[in-house]
Amino acid sequence: MGKYISIDRFNVRIDKLSITDAGHTASIMYVVCCFFFVLAVSFNAYAEDSPLTPLIERTVSFVKPMAGDVVSVDDGIVRIGLGTKDGLSMGMRLKVLRRGGFFYHPVTQEPIGRAEEAVGAIEVLQVEEAFASCKIIEGEAQSGDIARVSASKKRLLFYQEESVDYYLGDAYYKGLKTTGRFEIVDAPVGQLDAEKLLKVAASEKTDLVLVLGSGETGEKINLKQTLLWPDGAILSEDSLFVPAAFFAELKFGSELLTDIQNAPLLSYDLPNGADIISAGDIDGDGRIDLVVNSGDEIIYVYNYDIEMEVLYRLKMNQSGTVIRMQVFDIDTDGKDEIFLSVVSSGHEAVNSYIYKLNDQKLETLWKTDGFIRVMDGKILYQKYSNSEGYSGPIILINHQDGFRTEGAYRGLEGFNIYDFVTLKDTEGRTVYLSMDDNNHLKLIDSNGNAVWRSGESMGGFVREFTTEPPLTDADGVIWHVNDRMVKRNNEAVVIKRNPLIGRALGYKSSQLRGYRYSGTTVDGSTLVDKISGKVLDYSIFDNKVAVLSKPLLGIKAGNILRGKNPMVTILQIYSIRER
Repeated sequence: MGKYISIDRFNVRIDKLSITDAGHTASIMYVVCCFFFVLAVSFNAYAEDSPLTPLIERTVSFVKPMAGDVVSVDDGIVRIGLGTKDGLSMGMRLKVLRRGGFFYHPVTQEPIGRAEEAVGAIEVLQVEEAFASCKIIEGEAQSGDIARVSASKKRLLFYQEESVDYYLGDAYYKGLKTTGRFEIVDAPVGQLDAEKLLKVAASEKTDLVLVLGSGETGEKINLKQTLLWPDGAILSEDSLFVPAAFFAELKFGSELLTDIQNAPLLSYDLPNGADIISAGDIDGDGRIDLVVNSGDEIIYVYNYDIEMEVLYRLKMNQSGTVIRMQVFDIDTDGKDEIFLSVVSSGHEAVNSYIYKLNDQKLETLWKTDGFIRVMDGKILYQKYSNSEGYSGPIILINHQDGFRTEGAYRGLEGFNIYDFVTLKDTEGRTVYLSMDDNNHLKLIDSNGNAVWRSGESMGGFVREFTTEPPLTDADGVIWHVNDRMVKRNNEAVVIKRNPLIGRALGYKSSQLRGYRYSGTTVDGSTLVDKISGKVLDYSIFDNKVAVLSKPLLGIKAGNILRGKNPMVTILQIYSIRER
């Protein structure tokens, strides 16, 4: 049933140009000039000679309206009077309707139609020019019934894999929509396998499921499509070659405008106190949840989708400030646990907790004094002292036998629990990227030697605390919690903030940067650039990153014009697949 289509012509049109409100400024004249330049050289992406048209037409052909008589039914095989001349093809499904009595004009009493009753459904097995053989998949059929594909729009669940470039997928999506044959239902955001997609299809009562993927062959993009019925049966598998020139033209307008290219996929306003985020699967349903510290001693678990909704709430066991939060499936049961470290209101104590969802309620799995962290699949612990902050060595916690200490962490010495992340050098040896007390990055090799230090600060610490002062007149000790450092593909991801003239005035923008050790040098790159204001925290999931930030000067000016609260924390989702 699959079909392979090779297309070498191309046509592109910039259908829509929008600049997201991400706190950036752009020259109006530059934007206008770019826009008209794009229009001058662009083509129509949805015209009849577009490279996407054959695949769009192929998809539409499976829902072409048609009707024919059931000729015979013999041993479960239904013979119908429709064939290739009518556009029928293997795998298609048709409703079976039984003719009822006539109904008549109320005045003339002339027959004006016949009642019809849906009695079953059939699937095409073999097709001839004027006839086809089908099997019954639901209900029944008999000679004289009608086999029909109705003219009504078909509900289509559209799922785009992460391998598909956004602009290409968007062009295909719009092409399908303009045919007028589909009512398109967007699949939930995130990675979904066939089983999860079929559950969504059932809940949304869709007629078809479309899975769009892609790959590269030489200089061409190979767009791949699988059409499924809601029961999981494959209707068709098709491929289409998209020339690199078409792909380049399709992205042309956005590539001219770096602000658009760097724009978030999604953006949400959260309460002003929200400051820490972690992404994971809290309830084990296979979908990403976003866990957010609200700043009012309540942890919220949201579903990750175009519209976020609160799934669960966790009222903290003590008053204080959350200083670190992680999610990790420590017991490998498919549900991530929530790891929290909280400093008390007077900074006299730090307590840590592990929470787990049971019977739709987040319950305490373990509590201890001091700091905790998960790194490389292991739970780390360090004591807290109200006179010095971090205290003593980093300890490993064995969670197999009721959470007990297992001994000192045999890694980087002389650093505190949140100061570092592990990487591998070219020979597979463990090295450490750490943050020193001046907010500079340092690379410590496998022998414990510092072999590199960043030339500039990462922008300063945003979580600083003071211990209780001693009995003398001396002040208490100031200690800080480093920003989250995450290992991704043997690269350390860190926050870089760019202050205004001085830190006291706040931050004009921030970045997420990645650092990789080549064996001789540390190479840095930018994953997400030009995030307006001060980034508070981030969490990486799949090929995306959720970023919490405070807008420039702490006010989202656009909300004032909309009559909304300007004092918010902004949550933005960025793609980092190609970075």
